[in-house]
Amino acid sequence: MKTAQQERGITVLICTYNSTSRIKETLRALVRQNFDPAIFSVEVLLVDNASTDNTSEVAAAEFKALNFPFRYQLLHEAKSGKSNALDLGFATARYEYVCIVDDDNWLEDNYLALAWEVMEADKQIGALGGIGRPVCEITPPTWFPDFAVIYAADKQADKQGDITRHPSYVYGAGCVVRKEAWEKIHKAGFKSMLMGRHGDKLTSGEDNEMCYAFVLAGYKIWYDERLRFQHFIPAQRLTWNYVERIFAGNAESEATLRPYLDYIRAMKGDSAGDKPLIWLRNARFSLQYAMVAMNKMLKNNERFREGESSAIRARFYWQQFKFLVKKELSGDKSYALIGAFIARLHKLDK
Repeated sequence: MKTAQQERGITVLICTYNSTSRIKETLRALVRQNFDPAIFSVEVLLVDNASTDNTSEVAAAEFKALNFPFRYQLLHEAKSGKSNALDLGFATARYEYVCIVDDDNWLEDNYLALAWEVMEADKQIGALGGIGRPVCEITPPTWFPDFAVIYAADKQADKQGDITRHPSYVYGAGCVVRKEAWEKIHKAGFKSMLMGRHGDKLTSGEDNEMCYAFVLAGYKIWYDERLRFQHFIPAQRLTWNYVERIFAGNAESEATLRPYLDYIRAMKGDSAGDKPLIWLRNARFSLQYAMVAMNKMLKNNERFREGESSAIRARFYWQQFKFLVKKELSGDKSYALIGAFIARLHKLDK
């Protein structure tokens, strides 16, 4: 597939919702970026995603107060949901790489320079991720280190480099995307099955879905721990209730995205894409994982109390099992939709 030549540079895309208390430090970290402007340019797009506070006004004042050194725009997306904000941001971005920065991410000074280096070294990388480190507003609970990854504040994979085959995604915080890859999947009719987090709802997974689509389109997913950022975590998120809500949201989104993973595995001959009763086949595995976690829970004398990892994972897999069974009973057509998406990708490659 031939695409229009992208302008040389990195677009920093900040999708934000009600971030008056967070956005200033995020913008200040961007001002500190250390790179050679003779090599590449930078712009910043801030998408206010249906905020109900004065996020845009605070951001505009901070841009001015910082005498912001890069081209920037304030955009507004009235339809809630991170996927909607991302769509607007990518449609507006002028540069060939787009660095997705959450409104509570503080990039280290060399982040963009390193990202440029990695993306330039391998033109098949569709998405590049780094490692987040937590900055907690209060002293975190004792259980926090065991769950830091769900806060995008821990290692993303067991190895660095090419993680295309497993786990096949990087989290959205700090993710650098090749705009060409984004345009290719959308030209093939990519439509998110998820809304992402919107408002106070914690259903997520749109970042995973984007990466899965890139893999199906022939791009690599890459992980480099030299790319570091701080992830501010406010007190209200450092609760067990918040963790439970994250796990519940992930159970639903992972069940929804299961067709992508089955087709990715089919690429290396592990399984076929669309088989009879495929949702129930996957539900069986989730039930098995739930039983393993339940046995570990009982062995450890866990009873669904705060901080009990085996217990919450048992609940996660049980919830996932129910979602998968429901999809089978409802005649969900997602496998056929992903199969058609792959066929359109193949046509683009001809």
